[in-house]
Amino acid sequence: MAKIETSVVVDRPPETVWKFVIDPSNAPKYDPDIISAKQTSDGPVAVGATFEETRKKEGKSTFRVAEYDPGRSWTWVVTSPRAMEGSKMNVVVEDLGGKTRITNATELRLGGFYRLMGPFVARSLRKIQGSQANSVKRILESESSS
Repeated sequence: MAKIETSVVVDRPPETVWKFVIDPSNAPKYDPDIISAKQTSDGPVAVGATFEETRKKEGKSTFRVAEYDPGRSWTWVVTSPRAMEGSKMNVVVEDLGGKTRITNATELRLGGFYRLMGPFVARSLRKIQGSQANSVKRILESESSS
């Protein structure tokens, strides 16, 4: 299992950042590899809620919310593809007095053949997470100056 953590400070209030990162329809805005992302369960986001995203290269992935603290953090677990099943990502939004720190922490669990490729997958995921965090920062900070 590889652990990957990235963090970025956004010059926007935590409520604004939270609303943006919790909305799956925003995912294609900060990750060009994501074609679509949506909640697949009914009702508000809560523990047990399910999501699906479609990526250009990897195809469909599904997730289930395992922990949820509204406005502060959420953790989801990969339910498919099977090679990544059980991987977890935790997003934490912290108030820094008008600015916000977003921290993404991933526990990458790979199965089967992909276990052998763990170091390469972890390196790639670290780059992707860093790029996503910087894109969220750029998008939200540019909206504040509009």
